Amino acid sequence: MNGFLRLSTYAVALGLAALYVAPVALAQTVNPTVITTRSASPAPAPTPTQAIDAPPVERAFGDWGGLQTQLAAEGVNIQLNALTEFAGNVSGGTKQGATFANQIGLNNDINWERLAGLTGLSTHIIIVDRSGSSDSQLFGDHLLPVQEIYGSGGDVVVHLVSAYAQETLFDQRLDIAAGRMNVENDFASSSLYCAFMNNGLCGDPKALPGGDIGHSAYPDAVWAARMKVRPTSQTYLTFGVYEVNQGLYSYDNFRSGFKFDTSQDSGVYLPVQIGWEPKFGDSQMPGHYAVGVGYDTSSGYKDFGNVLATDGVPGVTARTRTGNTQFWALADQMLLRQGSGPSDGIIALAGFIHNDANNTAYAEQYFVGLIDKDFWAARPQDAINLLCLHNTISGRLGNVQGIEQTLGLPYSNGATGIQTEETVLEANYDIHVLRGVHFQPDIQYVIQPNAQANTHDAVVLGFRAQVTF
Repeated sequence: MNGFLRLSTYAVALGLAALYVAPVALAQTVNPTVITTRSASPAPAPTPTQAIDAPPVERAFGDWGGLQTQLAAEGVNIQLNALTEFAGNVSGGTKQGATFANQIGLNNDINWERLAGLTGLSTHIIIVDRSGSSDSQLFGDHLLPVQEIYGSGGDVVVHLVSAYAQETLFDQRLDIAAGRMNVENDFASSSLYCAFMNNGLCGDPKALPGGDIGHSAYPDAVWAARMKVRPTSQTYLTFGVYEVNQGLYSYDNFRSGFKFDTSQDSGVYLPVQIGWEPKFGDSQMPGHYAVGVGYDTSSGYKDFGNVLATDGVPGVTARTRTGNTQFWALADQMLLRQGSGPSDGIIALAGFIHNDANNTAYAEQYFVGLIDKDFWAARPQDAINLLCLHNTISGRLGNVQGIEQTLGLPYSNGATGIQTEETVLEANYDIHVLRGVHFQPDIQYVIQPNAQANTHDAVVLGFRAQVTF
């Protein structure tokens, strides 16, 4: 067993141990560094810079004997994270079963203004190791995976997620980045979304990367450049250009993330996003509001009816299209502040995504959610999270599947029936077990798995366990 997979096993063990430790932690009231401290993160480096510092995090091994503080003062941040997600389908779907999905992540962020006096410059590198399998695929759902870390890691020990340089100037009102990045890093995403385990929202709404390969998502990156401008402290405009690589999710070609050639490029993806980030009331309750559009210049989008032409259905000819457009509108707003942190309170979130239904199975997606953090004074890092997301399937695809059903042909899109819509309800409780250790019991109810009425609703029980070193 290699070292990375061994660490994955340790993460699973820690998650199971949390079931025993949590009741003990709940009874603690006197340890200020673990239970009652509202900001357990190390203090930021003292001198402000134009360059972006990595945000401080709570670590299981503390400050590494002072090493992390020393490194941060020099502009160097190293973070290792072990994450495991267990999901078991206890009823519904095509069959019952349970799986683990695991990830080990290593982040390296360097503020070169601190390290070498290069004003505004920082670099960011992320690598991961992923293993395990998907419970959703086990019970017949290929649209909205119940474990967000499953897939796209290439099943290799080291997979490059991103490697890029970032330059910020004019009091960080101008922010430019270039290198190996994904669209999700800067568009249609929020750190709040990964309060949930379903991949329908974490790390960005699934209808976007699922609806267009050009809208690349973690953990896969492409050659890219983007610019973010802040006209005011509360508003911004972000736009970029991203390589569209048709082999991006092909394990045979790009499973390690280190193949940088452009031999399978089909065009570029051009996203634009406008945002407003107000703070309301005396308690400065934050909100984030964004609208965006992305256009993929690729040619060769195949009509859903092409499979009928291949099968020789009379009157049907194969067709292709050029260009694909996506639209998104996203919002989150703190409604009640319960602590000093940026997410300490009750936060409502919602979103809408629209795709060109001629080009993708993911026609539209809607979601609403609620996050309640720091509701318990003795346990300020605990949170209750609720989510409802709904995905509709392209009517064009549904019509083709209806013809296939009538003619006795296999269904398109890997389906076993006509696909229409799917809804996921999720609830979880994020328990701060120990310093740097979180354990999150989770329940999901999947209505019409794989968007098929002929598949019984599924009940999925599981948990997420995470350790940051």
